[in-house]
Amino acid sequence: MSAVSDRNIAIKRILDSLYARAIDKNLTIDESEYKESLDMLFSTTAWGFREILLVVVVGMNLDTSFRASTGLYDCNPRAIYEGPIKDFLIEKEIPHRKSGPLNIAKATVGLDTTWAAQRRPAKVAFEVVNLIQYMENPEGNSINIINNIGVSLLRRLISESKRIEALTVEIEPSADPEFLYHLCYELITKVPDAGNTPQKIIAFLLKNYHKSMDTGIIVTGEEDRASVTSTTSKKPGDVNEESSCGIIYKVYEVTVKPFDLARIRDSYDSILKYNRANNTSLDEIMVICRKEDCPIDIKNSGLHSFIGSYGYQNITYYYLDIYEWISDRLYHMTQEGRIAFYNDLNSYISDINTAETVKVLWGNLHQ
Repeated sequence: MSAVSDRNIAIKRILDSLYARAIDKNLTIDESEYKESLDMLFSTTAWGFREILLVVVVGMNLDTSFRASTGLYDCNPRAIYEGPIKDFLIEKEIPHRKSGPLNIAKATVGLDTTWAAQRRPAKVAFEVVNLIQYMENPEGNSINIINNIGVSLLRRLISESKRIEALTVEIEPSADPEFLYHLCYELITKVPDAGNTPQKIIAFLLKNYHKSMDTGIIVTGEEDRASVTSTTSKKPGDVNEESSCGIIYKVYEVTVKPFDLARIRDSYDSILKYNRANNTSLDEIMVICRKEDCPIDIKNSGLHSFIGSYGYQNITYYYLDIYEWISDRLYHMTQEGRIAFYNDLNSYISDINTAETVKVLWGNLHQ
């Protein structure tokens, strides 16, 4: 067995032990020394702070000499979080992000006050530092203190999971295109969730359109979050229409933020890299957005659905009105396709990791 396998098994044992203690209603822990700091980690939607603390607890269990304040990467945080820790969180249905703790600790030597001052919200980051200092205190440092914080953290994570699960809405799927359009419009305008909401809606619509019409076209991008870059996903756009063997026919960028020259340049670089790596010649991108997100000097079409085009180098960007596009797609789908779209959207919103604001609005829209 490899060293990595041994480490992962050890981490699973650590987490299972902490979890067993966390769900033990007869176990009482004195949190007076750290309760206020730990509670602060649950006052923000930036989940990475609570996740990085879990990484530190695991790291200190693996190696009692580990000090996150001076050498966070000594515990190989990316590997242990994206491997056994994330597997544990999925198994226990605890909300998490793909690389949440690593994103807030990127290019950081240690989790100290300098790191905290550069994070947002800084007051939460400083509480992470306080908790780490408490665990690392040479006068009181013991595995009991570390694990007490681990158990307290897991209890809060479990409670958060139950609270979010209670927001799940039981629905009867609808094929009414007017009602579905209303849902999409409200979700996009009120809870865009950093671009995740519109990207999911567009991907689900495209996927179920092709499935219901039996076109044979595969839609990719529905599993990605809006924070996943084209470089990371190795795809040229947010959502793509492909052949069954992976040949990309159409590339879509989906946004409710300005898709201006800066975004166009980033997109162009991704397309250029993709074309070179795959010996392809993609030169058209469909940008699904609001009218106000288009470049000032766009070549206007004078139409409603198709806003206009913008040429950059050898790439042409075609801008489509997001609301008109959604309405048009819904009316071109079969009833079965619209029902499948509704089910996909509900499943996504019911997922434990979807933003609470999205869940709350979804529930309100069905009252």
